[in-house]
Amino acid sequence: MPRPPDQRPREEHFAGPCSPSPEGSECEHRATSGGLGREPRRKSFARHRGWRRRICAVAMGSRSRCAATVEQHRRGGPARDVKSPRSNPSGSRESALPFIRSPSMTIVCATDFSEGARQAATVAARLAARRERPLWLVHQVHPDQLIVAAEPVREGLQALLREEASRLSGLGAQVEVALLEDGSKRALADFCSQRDARLLVVGPPRGEVPYPGAGGSLDRIAQTTSMPLLRVRDAAPFQDWLSGKRPLRVMLGVDRSRGTLAARLWLEELGRYGPIELLAGHVYYVYEQCQRLGLPVPATMDDASPLLQDMLLHEVATLAGASTGHAPAVHLRQGVGRAADHLVDLAQEQEADVLVVGTHHHTALGNLASVAHHALRLAPMAVVAVPVRDAASQGEAPLPQVRRLLVATDLSSLADEAIPLAFALAPPGAEVHLVTVVSETGAPDWHRDLQRKLLERVPRGLEQREVRTHAEVLIGKDVALALTQAAERMNADLVCIGSRGHGGLKEALLGSVARQVLAQSRRPVLVLRPLAR
Repeated sequence: MPRPPDQRPREEHFAGPCSPSPEGSECEHRATSGGLGREPRRKSFARHRGWRRRICAVAMGSRSRCAATVEQHRRGGPARDVKSPRSNPSGSRESALPFIRSPSMTIVCATDFSEGARQAATVAARLAARRERPLWLVHQVHPDQLIVAAEPVREGLQALLREEASRLSGLGAQVEVALLEDGSKRALADFCSQRDARLLVVGPPRGEVPYPGAGGSLDRIAQTTSMPLLRVRDAAPFQDWLSGKRPLRVMLGVDRSRGTLAARLWLEELGRYGPIELLAGHVYYVYEQCQRLGLPVPATMDDASPLLQDMLLHEVATLAGASTGHAPAVHLRQGVGRAADHLVDLAQEQEADVLVVGTHHHTALGNLASVAHHALRLAPMAVVAVPVRDAASQGEAPLPQVRRLLVATDLSSLADEAIPLAFALAPPGAEVHLVTVVSETGAPDWHRDLQRKLLERVPRGLEQREVRTHAEVLIGKDVALALTQAAERMNADLVCIGSRGHGGLKEALLGSVARQVLAQSRRPVLVLRPLAR
């Protein structure tokens, strides 16, 4: 029968032998939307008769055996029977097994008791044991599946959780279990947030996925969680890594989005568990990259010039290795179509143990183009999807390193007034590219004269700060496009431009070139307005 509205949902906890717990701790329960359970459906008891018989058998046999093992580990003596949980008059559940209040930085593993989920739980337990963090083993069941024979099914699931927790505690992890009863899509994410979890570990989806859109349990978990999601197929590479046999080969999927930054920062956390061998993978389309960088478009799309490859190698290495302390091995792949397929193939060719990608929360239509969405489903290796957080709003965003600036001027007095402000932003050791744009190619003497005029505008006294200055003349009829392409080629951290140039007061608020650069640039743009005269 359905639970009365005033009765609290139920949850049981299991503490591993390494973690003492206070007697009489009150057990919490949050019913959340489950581990990797399937979409809830109303079915008759006859149709589920075999499944329920198995659960009930486990409830009667396995629970007492597992509980006795747990009691033996706890007390260090002969196994003793542990009484089954009982309900108190208030409707809450008191557990006969001890319960640990989880500190911060916990790991959560969602299980559906499959072999894939068993592999994932092994990895989660070893990670938790390495850093001495508590591990939550969680299974979700929809309340509709408990309408018939609710108590035997519930006790059977709890017994399966205890049995798995007993195995994981033998790996040195402090394990707590929770049976979550709720149909909400965000319930598992809420469960993780309440316990300040920093990693969610799951197994692969069951069966083949006939359609690559959203809808499965793995999709729902990836869509709602706000923490890194580790999907595991095989625990062997992690066991070799954590036992010190070899480094973990990690491929970081690199692009120029905030997702790459989030994934790169998370690799620092992964490196605290053990040594990693970092690979950087990037999938690109030749025509798109030539347009972005302002390079000549080749006759065929498969013909990438050495200059393009060298620029991409340097850019990807910078994006992937800025915070890792060493330059990763960069691997490029030309690709047309779904980028996730090419990235997974690249990771498989390089024998990567883990593929790490950043992700944004997409709609079902957006998932069709999401690299993380398809990698979680299709990749034969483990995959970590690191969501982009609003770190800046929470004061957690890392300070950007401004090492290379592009400063644009049209050599007018109004535009030149922004140059000293731009140089003031350059930190010691920075590199400043002072550029101007002309519409057509002129004589070499004319270009040298323009470069001389640019250098005359460089503020004095930069020698002590070791700021290097380069004067360059760009050619292009579209000034904004020439500036944005130059910023990409130079890998500029910041583009500085005056609010008005030759247009003067003809532009009411912002010059047309500054507006276009703001609209087209993929790099941060700072529009500098000179002091009022």
